Amino acid sequence: MNVELFKQDFQMTQSAHQAHLVYRVYVPNNLSEIQVRFQYGPIVETDQVMIRQAVVREGLSESLVQDETTVRNLLTVSINDPGNIRGAHHFFAEDQLIIINEEKATEGFLAGKIQEGFWEFIISGHGVFSNVITGQFVVTGVSENNQDKNEETVPFKNLQFEAVKKNRSRKPKEEPIQVKRLELHSHTVHSDAPQTTEELITQAENEKIDWLAITDHNTMTALIEAEQNNNFNRQVRLLNGIEYTTFYGHFLVHGPREQILFDWTKLSKNTIEQYLKKLKEQDVYITIAHPFDSGNPFCTGCRWEYHLDHLKFVDAIEVWNSTNPHQSLSNEDAFHQWKRLLKNGIEIAASSGRDWHRLYPNEAIAYTYVLVPNNETEDDILQALKLGRTYSSIRPQIDFKVNEIHILGDRVEDYAGEIDLSVHLNQLKGGDTFQIYSQHGLIYEKVFTGEKQWEEIIRLQNDGFSLLRVEMLNEANERIAFTNPIYIHRS
Repeated sequence: MNVELFKQDFQMTQSAHQAHLVYRVYVPNNLSEIQVRFQYGPIVETDQVMIRQAVVREGLSESLVQDETTVRNLLTVSINDPGNIRGAHHFFAEDQLIIINEEKATEGFLAGKIQEGFWEFIISGHGVFSNVITGQFVVTGVSENNQDKNEETVPFKNLQFEAVKKNRSRKPKEEPIQVKRLELHSHTVHSDAPQTTEELITQAENEKIDWLAITDHNTMTALIEAEQNNNFNRQVRLLNGIEYTTFYGHFLVHGPREQILFDWTKLSKNTIEQYLKKLKEQDVYITIAHPFDSGNPFCTGCRWEYHLDHLKFVDAIEVWNSTNPHQSLSNEDAFHQWKRLLKNGIEIAASSGRDWHRLYPNEAIAYTYVLVPNNETEDDILQALKLGRTYSSIRPQIDFKVNEIHILGDRVEDYAGEIDLSVHLNQLKGGDTFQIYSQHGLIYEKVFTGEKQWEEIIRLQNDGFSLLRVEMLNEANERIAFTNPIYIHRS
């Protein structure tokens, strides 16, 4: 079966003389052959005016041009696979067919395995003497697989459930904890939002956000602008961030600016793991954004289509995205996937992000609340996020502890007896429901009739719990808050 991987009609003017036109094309797995059809013209230029212009441009005398003088336009093709030079063919021909497979290749090119990843196809303008050269470049893949339709990608479908436990050591009695309001996902005019950096920061201050991450698509220039305008010292403090916006998924990275900015165009389906590994070596915070969102053609790259064998290099999954996150089916899919990961022993945090492009005054906003020491720094915020010391809420405020001292993201070591759960809730409404979950499912529930706040110590027998977490529902049975787990060591 032949699959058209790339097709481009092109024009080159005299300004493209001695320039390269580079096409980077993703070549999928399991192809047996690459075919390139390259056509261009004219090759021979006879127009005396154009020829004289070319001669003068090279610093030569017009007297060299006679009535019968012609020049030839020369465009050539070079090809590189993801790791190697595969060759070039330097010759004049208006219609060229280049074939590369494991056994043979067209003259000038190397035979060998067709590697998955981004290949470079380079048209080099050795001689562009006509006013306009027109051409067409087509890349075709040959596969023995006759399946003509791509299946919808289910995020995280084939993960290896290898339990990974994080270091959750903390000295609870020695570290006073405070709660800070965060927004981890926002955009400005530096990418695709209509709001300026100043407008975004001002609105964040109006909403009493303590820390704001500006995460424009594949750029950090809004943060540079903010620094130049001394916006890092305002009431709202800024977190450095970026949203890597690729063809096959989006992910957020928070951390020091010099440690999180890399060339996103080098990412492909077969390089994602090494890319994430390289980022994590910088000790940054990585979140897969809106993994179950609509993908192409409705939202380019928004759905997570990368195949990962594991999540060792990922800190969190954004299970709440956008305003009204509690009413989104794609968010619900992400939340259920997160619960599945927890049940299988993968310690990964759930996060929320408004994906803030503009204001929607009539829609509900969920904030992230992070538990950090007093006088917190950016690094304190990042470390707390990595351990899941957070809860997300549209309204209720949640204080949830195990045995009075262990907070969200902690691990209770070697505890097999009764467990006391300290709960303090604020901003309740009638019809709200408070729920406690273990890795197995719901273990406690209380419905409120009119209380605005509630405080209780709930004593439970440790029935093989490896984690405990909280969800809250409103009167319409919509999830309006959730916490990350407190983990329990099972000896």
